[in-house]
Amino acid sequence: MRKHSSKRNTLLRAASVNPKLSWEALGVLDRIEEVQCMIAAIQHCHDKSADHSSRIVKDISWFAYVAQMGESMAAEMVVAKRLGYDYTPGITWDKSKADVGDHIEVKWSINPASNLWIQESDRHDRDIAVLVTGSSPNMKIMGWMPVVIAKKPRYRNPSQNNWSVPQINLQPIETLQRSNYAHSIV
Repeated sequence: MRKHSSKRNTLLRAASVNPKLSWEALGVLDRIEEVQCMIAAIQHCHDKSADHSSRIVKDISWFAYVAQMGESMAAEMVVAKRLGYDYTPGITWDKSKADVGDHIEVKWSINPASNLWIQESDRHDRDIAVLVTGSSPNMKIMGWMPVVIAKKPRYRNPSQNNWSVPQINLQPIETLQRSNYAHSIV
């Protein structure tokens, strides 16, 4: 019997704890990919403040801000790898370009129980939102939903002027590849 790597065993244990997660929903980056994300985060954040107006949590250090940007790019890389897209780490603040491919917006949270948070600036007419949780190198793709559906009144969060979709309402990532949304614009 072939012995599995400890990283893979850890991911398999995570999937057994949360039966909603399949092996396919678990994403692993290697160290080179993590470094690429961190370099891009440093380049992006070198002249920016961690307290800019669009952030909900404002009282963090610049170092923590860079780390969050690196983790967010790592989440994008996990989704790109899972769906077979080419990906170069970077951030598009003006929302003119999707995070992955032409229409995939990746939302990351370190909190494994996080909802999918959609902002007013997210392109509602054409993007798919994918929620990724955890910390690199081991992240979990929790599910997806078209942004136009996520922006329905039932998910509205008036206290923060955004939308909050519980994970129970997300589709498993495996269904995205088989859906009409996989490689088309909504």
